[in-house]
Amino acid sequence: MNQNPSYRKLYNIEFIRFVFALCIIYFHLLHSFIMPYTEDSALYQHLADQARYAKYIVECFFLMSGYFLYQSIRKHPGQSTGEFVCRKISRLWAPLACSVILMAVFFGKDLYASFLDLLFLQSSGLATDWQGLNWYVSAFFFVEIFYFMLYKAVRDPARRRLVICLLVYFAYELNINATDGEFGRKMLYGVFNMGIARAVAGIGLGYLTGEFWEYVTMKWQNAHRENKGNSLLVFLVISFLEVVSGTMLVINFFFHKYAYENQFIVVVLFWVFFVCMLTGKGIISRITDHPWMAAGGKYAYSIYVMQEVSFAVMERTWWQNTGFVHQHVILSLVLSILMAAGIGILTCHLIEKPSAGILNRVFSKVV
Repeated sequence: MNQNPSYRKLYNIEFIRFVFALCIIYFHLLHSFIMPYTEDSALYQHLADQARYAKYIVECFFLMSGYFLYQSIRKHPGQSTGEFVCRKISRLWAPLACSVILMAVFFGKDLYASFLDLLFLQSSGLATDWQGLNWYVSAFFFVEIFYFMLYKAVRDPARRRLVICLLVYFAYELNINATDGEFGRKMLYGVFNMGIARAVAGIGLGYLTGEFWEYVTMKWQNAHRENKGNSLLVFLVISFLEVVSGTMLVINFFFHKYAYENQFIVVVLFWVFFVCMLTGKGIISRITDHPWMAAGGKYAYSIYVMQEVSFAVMERTWWQNTGFVHQHVILSLVLSILMAAGIGILTCHLIEKPSAGILNRVFSKVV
């Protein structure tokens, strides 16, 4: 199984994860946190308006997570549900706890809401006060467990694919139609949590992509052995698809004037881009498919969950110099992103990695 090329180290995908984490910080800066300190700068307002759809980078994270969920299940088919849940807690809980506790102790976040956050309940529909940025972690946690349990419960692959296809379709349909072409995260009709629905759709699509890619790589190997003369054509076609889909994503995320109103286009474009990157055969996937390009990928999660703490620190320190923030727009944004990334990287080394090892050892004695 490990010889399958679909299991190779995907340095280019790790690079994308890191870049997307920085883009999410950029979006949150412009749409929430730095704006009160800009003295109503027209340039900040313009940048915020242009980047209004960058928040849907989250759909890309969900899709990538689903793909890696499939790979994880294929590598460890015998793991129990308890083992899977414990691995997820070991991986996710400590950085989340660090962020939640710091926000509650030092920055005034409600203690009761924080306690629910520590239990991954932000997007469960059971937490009514779920302000903050870590709703994604809650949705990711529960939906990954759901799909793992689905894998265990529905052993027939064809039936499992059918169930996942239906879930993906209706979850996307729910979001797109309820928000008039966008994605939400509130409760709908008091029953459906749209954040959870986004995770069900994205992770499910990523899981199906993992199955699809495993099938394609097998066919690719056979075809490549029979006909090696088409390598240039393959490179040109995949490079074209990478450049076109990647450029359209950048335009959609950061040039709202030219974006398409129906944001389901993000899912379509990123799926094409992601599959092309998996091949490692195009110009972008080749350039970014090196270990040094992947160095930041392992920090993406800690950067994401710690950004609220980072913003709270900056609000109480150098953002208070509103004149500087107003006059030096690009520099202020760059410094803010670098500081948020730096805090996330420190958290990864000081909290995420050590605690994951400790929790894994503890859970191994229990499960």
